Amino acid sequence: MRKLKVIMTDAFKPSYLQYAPYLQSLTKKFQWGELDMGLGHWRGVDILFTGSSNKIAIFYKNKNSLFYLKYFTWLKYFGKIGRLIVDILFNIPRLIKGYELIRTGNIPLDRLYTFDASVKKHPGKKVSRFYYFGELDGVGHKYGTKNEKIIKAIKKIDKKISKIDFDLIFSDHGMIDIEKTISVPITKNCFIDSDMARYWGNKDELEKIREKLPLEHGRFIEWNNKYGDLIFLANPGVLFSPNFWNEKPVKAMHGYNGKHKDLKALYILKKYGGKKDLTSEELHELLNSYKKQKSF
Repeated sequence: MRKLKVIMTDAFKPSYLQYAPYLQSLTKKFQWGELDMGLGHWRGVDILFTGSSNKIAIFYKNKNSLFYLKYFTWLKYFGKIGRLIVDILFNIPRLIKGYELIRTGNIPLDRLYTFDASVKKHPGKKVSRFYYFGELDGVGHKYGTKNEKIIKAIKKIDKKISKIDFDLIFSDHGMIDIEKTISVPITKNCFIDSDMARYWGNKDELEKIREKLPLEHGRFIEWNNKYGDLIFLANPGVLFSPNFWNEKPVKAMHGYNGKHKDLKALYILKKYGGKKDLTSEELHELLNSYKKQKSF
């Protein structure tokens, strides 16, 4: 029984098709559409391959898993070299376990050991012959979605994909250009993502934080409290800076609520049909039916 052949193009949004002649040609004969990957980060990928996920962010509160990093907080005095060493120390156990490797970005080293990464083994790699193209994510963050460099990267990826057989081509999210950068409170017990500000604490502490948050630029959401007792989600196009990922504000971001047109992902299934927009849950069900029909 052969595995599904899956190609993932990180941060490829449907509007990029205008610069990708091969992918655009596939939409003339195969089923394709915009893909709503849902709220937050990584969750949509999990749902696509497994059917469910409780993730909303890369890091969550866990005081035990990374406790060994507490003894390396002094590396914060060694700049980029110190951060590189931390990334190596963080990823060695993950490499041994076959987990996805993750950079620790700008997470304060005196807090990093109180968290853990929700991302383990990539669910797509478990069940498919998996091909990954990640250039667009980094280029989009650095230059925005309309820069000549992003167009050049799209064309390059399009040519590479044209040489690979596939059952499914999909992206994990789109990308939206940043229109406004704002700051949010940074406390002793928080995690500030680019698009989410997450806080832990007692009722009084959280109420004081709530009063300081810019409600016109986001909204509160409820989730498992390991991701935050108080979670403030930015509106699409709003960036929190400073944050725990980037030293400087980026030009474009993803995540948010996943429903904005610029945040929609893309899928192309090697099945004759037209355009049909789906959620990650719906594509999961469609993939299950597809595999049965093809007798994988």
